[in-house]
Amino acid sequence: MSGTAEQHVPEPAPRRRRPPVLRIVLGVVLLVLLAWAAAVAVAGVQAGRALQRVADEVPRLEARVRAEDWAGARRGAARVAEDAAAADRATSQLPYRLATGVPWVGDQLRAVAGGARAAALLTEPLPEAVGVVDGVLGRGLVSADRTVDVAGLQELTPIVLDYRTRIEQARTALHAGESPQVLPVISSRLDPVTAQLDQVSAPLGTAAQVLPQLPALLGAEGPRTYLVAFTNPAEIRPVQGIVGAYAYLSVDGGRITLTRTGTDNDLYAARADVSLVGQEFLDLYGQDAARVQNVTLGGSADEAGVLTSSLVAAAGLPAPDVVVFVDPVGLGQLLGAEHPPLQLGPFGDVATADLARTLMYDAYVRFGTDQDARKAFLAATSAAAFEAVLSDGLSTAALDGARQAVDSGHLAVWSSRPPEQAALVAAGVAGVLGAPRDGVVHVGLTGVVPSKLDYWVTPAFTVSPPCAATGSSSLSLSLTNSVPADVPAYVSNAAAPRAADRRTAVETVSLWVAPWVGLDGVSVDGAPVAAAVDEEEGWRLVRVTVPVPPGTSVTVDWRFSGSADALPRTVQGPTTASAPTVTTGGCTP
Repeated sequence: MSGTAEQHVPEPAPRRRRPPVLRIVLGVVLLVLLAWAAAVAVAGVQAGRALQRVADEVPRLEARVRAEDWAGARRGAARVAEDAAAADRATSQLPYRLATGVPWVGDQLRAVAGGARAAALLTEPLPEAVGVVDGVLGRGLVSADRTVDVAGLQELTPIVLDYRTRIEQARTALHAGESPQVLPVISSRLDPVTAQLDQVSAPLGTAAQVLPQLPALLGAEGPRTYLVAFTNPAEIRPVQGIVGAYAYLSVDGGRITLTRTGTDNDLYAARADVSLVGQEFLDLYGQDAARVQNVTLGGSADEAGVLTSSLVAAAGLPAPDVVVFVDPVGLGQLLGAEHPPLQLGPFGDVATADLARTLMYDAYVRFGTDQDARKAFLAATSAAAFEAVLSDGLSTAALDGARQAVDSGHLAVWSSRPPEQAALVAAGVAGVLGAPRDGVVHVGLTGVVPSKLDYWVTPAFTVSPPCAATGSSSLSLSLTNSVPADVPAYVSNAAAPRAADRRTAVETVSLWVAPWVGLDGVSVDGAPVAAAVDEEEGWRLVRVTVPVPPGTSVTVDWRFSGSADALPRTVQGPTTASAPTVTTGGCTP
């Protein structure tokens, strides 16, 4: 035996094996992760392709709608709705939703999902909506016999109401997907849509408020009586001018019938009840506002509507449900520049562009001192022009003209029913001051001498903003009197003590500004003047009276102080025969 002891080498410990169950679980998890990633990728691709098809089809759909190719539009709307729904389904699957929690990647996925949800919301009812619009417009909203399709408006109402809700839901979906981490390739597609929906939200809300009131306004619930008050800016007031003629319309089941015309001769002996518009109005304008010449003295057409309704009732005429104020400028805007000339008796064919001059000056020259003949002509001509507007129907040109007339203050509507009046205010056609607000001033002119010289007075504004975030600004109004050297006696200033002043217009300039804006002074042609400062409907009302001699300009300046956001930048009014111009001057230190 050797002396070396035998070494014992231990056997290695057996290798521990993972239980079969764990291997299965790990395999399943790996497969799920792979499947999840694949599902997300596929869903993203599906959504992206579907949304791209939507983006490609929308311009073609819009073109078909503008061309009134309703059959093609309906087919396009169906394709858009189908693709948008597919994108929404793809981004609603569970793997996609779970993936939105992954950092950075989730930002991109949420943005795409928001776009898909918004597209689905907006396009789902589109095919049916196009079909309804096709049916309604195919019948004609306004027929040749001046009948409005009230049933058609009622068919459109639920579509508008539904879209008001869908627009808000779509905005919420898009805003929920916003993030600074979203790639430009995605945000550049979605951001313009978000901006457009934000812009359309308020108008659609207004439409949803207005449209349900239209059937009743159009006599769906029984006949309604409309008084059309033809005003005249040749004797200007803040609401268009004096009421010189009128017409009554009956509106029953959408059918519009002219029933009566007349002149202010019928209203001279009558007086409106000024207390109906409140003590503030009475304190500002007094009992003079009860006369036909002055029912439009205040800053808002709703007050003029109340007074006019009261005035005609006091004269023994029917109390109207609705009052429409329109002047010759507004009539021309409603008819549009392309409208065929109107046959106006002794004046022959008159182009719409010349309608204001014919009614506000040429008629005074033609009829001279024969006031009855002139007033009869004005009443008949105004009614004929308004009938021409009705006969044109609800054309694009008429709608564009109506918006222009409303925006420039030459058309306003008042209803005796509060819900309808609220809808008219919301639609912006009521001619009201509204609540005081930053950056806006209203300006009105009131001719204070018996004349027709206001037709020749042209306003021009210069707005000079502040140089800093807080400071001063100024507003200048230049009034130019371009009256000819020879005018009929009836047109001239009947109150002038000297013959040399017969062509001098005298205007009260009214300015409404938010009360939180500081008023630092008023001047006329550079000289400080004392102004009457009052309050009307929450606004600060500043008034000063100035003579405007012929061939000259008179400048009224207001100086304001406060924050830059509050200081005036936008001027509304006055409703003169010549449209006011507004320019921006250098900043005010």
